[in-house]
Amino acid sequence: MKAGQVVAQERIEIVEAERPDLALERTNPDALKDMVLVRTVNAAICGSDHPLFTGPANYPATPGVSLHESIGVIEKSWARGCREGDLVLALPSGSSAMAEYFLGFGASVTPLPEGVAQEQSLMAQPLGTVIYCLRKLGHWFNAEVAIVGQGPMGLLFTAMMRNLGAALIIGIDQHDNRLAAAKEMGATHTVNTASTDPVEAVNEITDGRMADAVIEVVGIEETFNLCVQLARQDARFINFGVPKTSRYTVDMMELFRKNLQLTTSVGPDIHIDFASAMRMIGEGRVDVSPMISHKLPFARVQEGFEMATKRKGECIKIVVDFEEKGLGR
Repeated sequence: MKAGQVVAQERIEIVEAERPDLALERTNPDALKDMVLVRTVNAAICGSDHPLFTGPANYPATPGVSLHESIGVIEKSWARGCREGDLVLALPSGSSAMAEYFLGFGASVTPLPEGVAQEQSLMAQPLGTVIYCLRKLGHWFNAEVAIVGQGPMGLLFTAMMRNLGAALIIGIDQHDNRLAAAKEMGATHTVNTASTDPVEAVNEITDGRMADAVIEVVGIEETFNLCVQLARQDARFINFGVPKTSRYTVDMMELFRKNLQLTTSVGPDIHIDFASAMRMIGEGRVDVSPMISHKLPFARVQEGFEMATKRKGECIKIVVDFEEKGLGR
C-alpha cells in the first residue's frame, strides 16, 4: 500500500508499506481481535498532527503517522457489529491514517449519515471532542463567551455556543480568513489581535462586564494568560488548546482572585460524542462547511502540511482525499 512517511523535519515522502493487517496476521494474529481494516477515503490534518512534521522528532517516522481524523470503507472486520463495505468514521490505531489502509478498533466506528458530504461528516471527529468538553460544564444559555483561537477547533466551539444559546460569542484570532469563518459559524463579534487590543475590545463589547466564559483553543502561554485577563469574576475558563510546552508562567494571583473555574479537556467519549456530532452535522444544526478551506489529493499531503503549519492565513481545515487523483483546491 501507499503511505505517507515523515522522513525528516518538514518532509513527507509517499512510500510503499505493508498493509497493517497482513503484518499482524504474520506476527500476532490475536491482536486483530475487535479491530477493523479501513480503506482510507478522507482524512483531515489536525493541530495535534503538526509536531511530528515540524519537529524535532525521531525520523524517519512510522509510515502512515500522523493523521487521525479519518473516514473510510471497512475492508475487513474482526469486530462484532462492524460490517465490511460500510463507510464509517473510525479512529486509526497509532494515528496511522496517512496511508491507503489503517487498522482501528471496532469500538471507534461510527456510521456516516446519508446525504452529507464526506468531508463534512469527517468533522464529526473534532466536533465530538468539543461536545465532550462542553458536556462537563452545564448550560450555556445566555452566556457571554470569548473564544481565543478561531482555527478549526475554535470554530467548532463557536458553532456549538450558537447551538447552546450563548448571547455573545466573541471570536478572537489574528487571521482575517478565520474571523470571516467565525462570523459564518455563529460569532456575534470578532476581534483581530493583529490590529486590536483584545482586552479593550472585549471590555467594550460587554460594556465592561468582560466574558463570563473564556475558551482557549491555541495552546500557548500567551493566550492562556490572555483568557485570564478576558474573564470576569467567577467565570468559567476552558483550556482546550493542546499545550505546546509542558510548563506555563501564569499570572496565578489574577486567576486566583477572580475565582475562575478552570477546566481542561482532551478526547471524547466515542459512543456518545461522535454519534452526537454526526447527528448534529447530519441535521444541519452545525454547518462545518465554512471551516473546510482545502481538499487536496493524497499525493499533495506534503503541501497540505506546509499550508497547515506555515500559512494559516490562507487555510483553515485541510482534507486529504485518498481517492482524488486531480489537483484539488
